[in-house]
Amino acid sequence: MTNPKPAVLSAMTVAVALLASQAAAQSTPEHRPDASAVIQEAQRLLESERTTTRMQRAEAWRLTERDWERYETLMEGPRGIWSPNLDPITALGVEARSAEERRRYAELLVAVERERTERELAFQRAYDEAWQRLYPDEMPVDEFTLRPRNAFHFTDEGALQARLTVYVAVEACERCDSTVSELLVQGAQMDIFVLDSDGDDAVIRDWASRVGVPAGRVRARDITLNHGQPDPEHGITMGSLPQVYPR
Repeated sequence: MTNPKPAVLSAMTVAVALLASQAAAQSTPEHRPDASAVIQEAQRLLESERTTTRMQRAEAWRLTERDWERYETLMEGPRGIWSPNLDPITALGVEARSAEERRRYAELLVAVERERTERELAFQRAYDEAWQRLYPDEMPVDEFTLRPRNAFHFTDEGALQARLTVYVAVEACERCDSTVSELLVQGAQMDIFVLDSDGDDAVIRDWASRVGVPAGRVRARDITLNHGQPDPEHGITMGSLPQVYPR
């Protein structure tokens, strides 16, 4: 007869076991606490840990503990189904219960986004400087991130430039080539995602040279070249190319 697989212990079970063993080791038989006391202490410790974690997460978003509790409640309901990856401030804002509450979350999100933008700008400048220093004669291909089509792209300190997101393939897609060529003639700023590059920078550079993407505009970040991937959920497939979206 085979032995049954051991059950996975819950955090409560582990906490109770630890407290019980500690109590047994430190107490005489006459003074050992009963089971209910051990369980109550374990519950107290676990609740304290949950509260600490909740406070830390709330503080990271500049929210109160009550805000975070409401956010968790919202994400357990329809909002969590509609927008499963929504950040806490936006979730609270769109589900605000009054105009005053909505205004508060809007102002908070502006402040948080401003700080995020400054950090991303600082890193983007460092990345651009490093590229110019290490590979001054090559067009940079972004591969440290796959930007979603609704992501922000910051090109200078004070403004978000109007840009296009362009999905293309380098093989057997004449319309991809002609679309990019037309956008270049129009002087469009764009982030180009190549879906069939297989992670090979040379494939993208060869294609960019073939369709006439100016290396200077790429180095200036007026145009970015990126490794992309199909996203059927949003209609981005190899058979649907090219696709162009405003940012």
